[in-house]
Amino acid sequence: MTLTTARLVLRPFAASDVDAYAAIRARPEVVSMLPDGAEAAARARADAERPVSVWAGAPPGAAPWAVEARGDGRLLGHFGLRPLPELGGETELLYMLDSGVRGRGLATEGGLAALGAAFGALGLRRVIAPARPENAASLAVMRKLGMRREAEVHVFGVRAVRCAAHAAPPEGGAGACTTC
Repeated sequence: MTLTTARLVLRPFAASDVDAYAAIRARPEVVSMLPDGAEAAARARADAERPVSVWAGAPPGAAPWAVEARGDGRLLGHFGLRPLPELGGETELLYMLDSGVRGRGLATEGGLAALGAAFGALGLRRVIAPARPENAASLAVMRKLGMRREAEVHVFGVRAVRCAAHAAPPEGGAGACTTC
């Protein structure tokens, strides 16, 4: 499954993506909100090879897509959906974009595409997104995607805010929460 937006192509990862993906993961500012923080940048090559090899063969909705710029095909990071065993198997919306393309609305654009696939072709009813409470940028993206704040959780060894989106509003609820 490949998704195309005005500025992005979300496509399955390929083995040929490892070098570009490792270069993105090597930037401390890109991985600063991951559980290992900036320490993850030192392991960028290994941390790129492992997931790319797994994600390349995964079915839609089971792993993130590679995100490339629609105009020039340059790899920008990852975006997508995957089951999250750490939170009972719920499907997580996750993304990581290169620092050079942040602040342009690409996370919201990619998130809308991923949620559209989740609630459309993949038939999901609910998608969650955890983010560290101090990650104001990701929480703002969740808010723009219409996700609702639900709870604080521990996932991957860190404290996170869990927000959720539903294919239809949950019982007794409507609209987006402004605190995500």
